[in-house]
Formats: sequence, structure tokens, C-alpha cells
Amino acid sequence: MNYKDIINNLKNKNFENMYLFYGREYYLIENAIKSFKDTLNEGMVDFNLDVIDGKETMLDQVISSIETLPFMDDKKIVIIKDFELLKGKKKNFSDSDEKYLIEHLDNIPESTVVVFAVYGDVDKRKSLVKKIDKKGIVFNCDKLSDMDLFKWVKKKFELNRVVVENPQIMYFIDQEGYRDKSSEKTLSDLENEINKISSFVGKENKVTNDIIDKLSQKKVENDIFKLIDYIGEKKSSDSMKILNDMLQEGESVLGIFAMIAKQFKIVMQVRQLSIDGYSAKIIAEKLKIHPFVAGKALKQTKNFSDDIIVDMLNYILESDYKIKNGLIRENLAVEMLVGKYCNSKII
Repeated sequence: MNYKDIINNLKNKNFENMYLFYGREYYLIENAIKSFKDTLNEGMVDFNLDVIDGKETMLDQVISSIETLPFMDDKKIVIIKDFELLKGKKKNFSDSDEKYLIEHLDNIPESTVVVFAVYGDVDKRKSLVKKIDKKGIVFNCDKLSDMDLFKWVKKKFELNRVVVENPQIMYFIDQEGYRDKSSEKTLSDLENEINKISSFVGKENKVTNDIIDKLSQKKVENDIFKLIDYIGEKKSSDSMKILNDMLQEGESVLGIFAMIAKQFKIVMQVRQLSIDGYSAKIIAEKLKIHPFVAGKALKQTKNFSDDIIVDMLNYILESDYKIKNGLIRENLAVEMLVGKYCNSKII
């Protein structure tokens, strides 16, 4: 059964007793959880929906929640997030606890639906995973297929009431690199980009390739690479120009700070792995980043010592605090970063 069939069955209130949703696509997991919630009588949700933190819960709480009958509704929904036994961990449970729970799942009341949600991988060797698979549905929320992805992107643009043709949808998907094996992008990331493009274009206006290029995350990442390169090369005027271009194109200062910090953390990791003798290709595989990013970081290690990077990261943290507390203007904070480190001595 595919994801769409599962969601359609929920809308029609055609339930299994047990579900396990897991994987890296948190968007799909959260959408499934919302679909379960939407099946309940709105006025009785507080009585018939239990959301349990699986990292902290104890066995008696899980059993009690499962056994409690619904109140003025047909179903009771029990959602257990990141249940440790599905990951092969036993912080709060003994072997006997695990065995008892597995046996208890054979006797779930017909009025109860148990939904396990794991944000990441599960240990498929676990008896609990096998039990859920036998008695219910186990679904890996992995990346969408090409066709499903196309339909999803098209629908999101249409919901924002912008005009977008099929070639532009394909171009957007290619530019975002969601389907790349090394890509860590999720549907949430794509939705943010779609909303940004839609907001820029305006309702009833047309999305073009030029606009996608202008606002694409790939362009922003390239701009960040250039900004860091210019700072490392002490090119103050070039640094300020690319910074001003990013601000004029709608990038937030806090977003720029976050991307700079992310890249510098990669630079420090790449430096250490390079010292340990690893090639750029192996470094990319170890850090699960694109080879291009690893290559850029390797070059940037020559212009920034760890001491300078740590100092810059501390500056970013301090500026983040000041901005959020109204102690400094956003643009001034990032301009000061460029001025300070373009004039600093590389240690």
C-alpha cells in the first residue's frame, strides 16, 4: 500500500489497528499524524487523542492509553513518537517489558488505533517492528518518487495561487536537487522555497526560470560560498556587494548567519578529516555532503584557522542574541561581521 492509499483510507475512516511511520521525510510523517487527528470528532479530540513521547514514556502509560476506550466517538487514537524499542534501545524497558508489550498488541481494542512515528530509521530486526508489520502497516516515509514529487510541487504552487507551467515545475525540482542521492533536502525545505517564490511573484502572476534562479537555495548557497571566499581573501568591497545583493533579494540576516555558521562547521570537520588523510571524495561520503560542498570547504580551510572560525561563530551567536532582543539592527550586525573579518589577521 502506498502513502496516498493510506491517507485516503484514513479520510474514509478505514483503519488498521496499528501503524508505523518512519524515515527522513518528517513532512510525510507529520501529515499522516494530522490525517489521523482529522478523523476524530473535533469536539472530543482532547478525550480521544493521546500523543506520547516514546523516549520518556513507561510501559504502564502506553498500555493504559491503548486500553482506554473512546468517549463519544468511534475511535481512540494513540500516537507514540520515537518509541525507543523500535530503534533497538532499552533505556526505559526491560526484555520482559518488550515481550509483554508485543503480546499485548494482539489484544488491542477494536476501537483503538495505535500509531508509532519514528523520525529516522527503525531496527527492522526488532520483534516489535515485525509484530506491527504483521498486524498493521509499516511505511517508510522516504523521498517522493519523481511523479509524486511533480504532483506535490504543482499542488503547492497552485495553493499559493501563482501561475506555474509544467516546464517550470521540472526546472524548479532540478534546481533544488531534492532527488540527488547526497541531498539532505526535505519536502519542508521545498515548501519553504515554493512559498518564497510565490510571495515574490504575487498571486495570479507567472513563475519563470529567471525568478527560480534568482531565489533558488542553490544560488543562495553559492552566494554564501562566494561571501566566505571574499572574506577569507580580504576583499571587503566584493564581500559587501554580494551581501547587499543577498539582502535586496530578500534573504534574512539571521538566515545568512545560519548558513555561514553551517558552512564553517563543515570547514572545521573537513580540515580534521583532511589532516587524518582522507580524500575530498571520502570526506563527502563521511559527512554526507555534496562533493562540491566538500571541495569548497577544503579550499576554505586555507584561509581560515579554527581559532578564527570559532571567533566568528561566537560573533554570530552574540549577534543573534542582540538582534532578537533589539540591541542591534540586523543589517548593521552582518555588515560589522564582514568589516571585522575582512580586516582581521588570519591566524
